Amino acid sequence: MLKKEHAPVPANRVIFNFLGLGAFLVLIPFLLPMSIAIDILIYSIAALAFALLLGQAGMLSFGQSAFFALGAYSAGYFLKEFQFTAIPALLVAAIVGAVAAAVVALLTARLKDVYFILMTLAFAQMVYFIAMTWRSVTGGPSGLTGLPRPVLSFGITEIGLGTPMSFYLFAASVLVVVFCLFYALVLSPVGLVLRGIKDNADRLEAVGYPVWSYRLFVFTVSGALTGIAGALSAFQWQIVPVSKASMNESANIVFMSILGGVTAPLGPVAGTTAYIVLSDIVSTYWARWPILFGAFIIAIVFFLRGGIIQGVSLIFSGLSRLFARRA
Repeated sequence: MLKKEHAPVPANRVIFNFLGLGAFLVLIPFLLPMSIAIDILIYSIAALAFALLLGQAGMLSFGQSAFFALGAYSAGYFLKEFQFTAIPALLVAAIVGAVAAAVVALLTARLKDVYFILMTLAFAQMVYFIAMTWRSVTGGPSGLTGLPRPVLSFGITEIGLGTPMSFYLFAASVLVVVFCLFYALVLSPVGLVLRGIKDNADRLEAVGYPVWSYRLFVFTVSGALTGIAGALSAFQWQIVPVSKASMNESANIVFMSILGGVTAPLGPVAGTTAYIVLSDIVSTYWARWPILFGAFIIAIVFFLRGGIIQGVSLIFSGLSRLFARRA
């Protein structure tokens, strides 16, 4: 018998999630400074990529900064040296992220629990060391600088991405595509197998499922999507600082996903928004603001495993029951 979270997703819930994402994308440019709104879109993609791993397959990776940085460096390098346009640069970042993730997965997909976590962390540290020392490509501690803002080329015409709104619309389009891919994977038979692996990988392997292949696949997809997020970051800021490959970047992506809820499609988007907005506000008043987020994560782990989305759902359920009683 299927668990509740493995049951087919009702059509009305799918429609609600897409409408919610659409409303979110329409509102945030008017509610927040454009630079923050664009950062939210970029890191929402990275958080969705991580949610595929932890929320669907139960794979906790602390190596996401490696794929983010590799996507940023590769897109930035081809942009600077070969004048790539936006779409080819994104494709390069996705391929580099996917290849790197596939290599890591080949070494780690059979590992479990803390051993898997430590191997992904070790890979991220290796990429950080390479970024620090390979100055001719990455710029070393100074970062990869002097990147031009790419154009969106359709062969016969080009669209500039130099204005904040034009780049916001481009980043929003990429997020919508990634969100559709995320949903397509979650609703597919592959998504059902991944959730089965998360619950009991040994049982699925015993009945004939190639668990290792599924883990390799989802890790590769996650690496590709994270690479795309890194490329968008390079486009936006026109620099790739070495901090993008640091352990802090991996931790930020993990916090964003868990804060919103890794099992709900809108969870990573909600968590990213809360993390970036609150960190921007709180950091201006309190230098030790990460302590606050540490407390949030502890509270979520113990009391609200579904993150912000579960909390909002509980509030609406309570209100609906209250109104039903009064009626």
